[in-house]
Amino acid sequence: MSGVPGVIQLLLAGVWGYLVGAVPTGVLVCRALRGTDVRQQGSGHTGGLNVSRTAGIWAGALTAIVDALLGAAAVAGATLMTENPWAATAAGVMAVAGHDWSIFIHFDGGIGLAKLSGAMLCLSPLPTLKALAILVPAWLILMGPLRVHRARSTILVLAVVGPLLWALGLPLHGILLGVLGGTVAIVKTIPDWNRQYGHGTGSASSRET
Repeated sequence: MSGVPGVIQLLLAGVWGYLVGAVPTGVLVCRALRGTDVRQQGSGHTGGLNVSRTAGIWAGALTAIVDALLGAAAVAGATLMTENPWAATAAGVMAVAGHDWSIFIHFDGGIGLAKLSGAMLCLSPLPTLKALAILVPAWLILMGPLRVHRARSTILVLAVVGPLLWALGLPLHGILLGVLGGTVAIVKTIPDWNRQYGHGTGSASSRET
């Protein structure tokens, strides 16, 4: 794609990322293992957390792993298409958007944290692992000892992704992948700001995946 204009490269990378990110892993896993639609269970989201409630912890783990691999595939594919580093950013951000509003399931989806993590790990493995080693415990502390609302904890953690990635020395296109991908996830999480969490099918429960 060396002869393709930069804007077209970004557009193609974004379309690629969206389509890869839109693969509804959680829906497919729950249908295969339980014959149920995860969107009709628990929180209604399609990520690993709601899948674990619907089909068990191993199904949830499988969903999260595959989603992370898809996020990585979005960035890897864009990198193979062109040497333009911003194409990887476009693909990664759109993979999160595809997960959140998938064309394959009537624009339903999850939050996209696994796909964002996979995209970031593909782009900058070591700094991303360092960031996750900080962000995941912080998220758990906010929800656990500090008893901060789950959705608000997610938003708070995502809000510091940019400064943290900058402190870890990522290049600008990597920082923007984290910031813009995190912003997409925040937008999807905001409706849960005042959600009352419960347990069981059809109840008001966590929607952070």
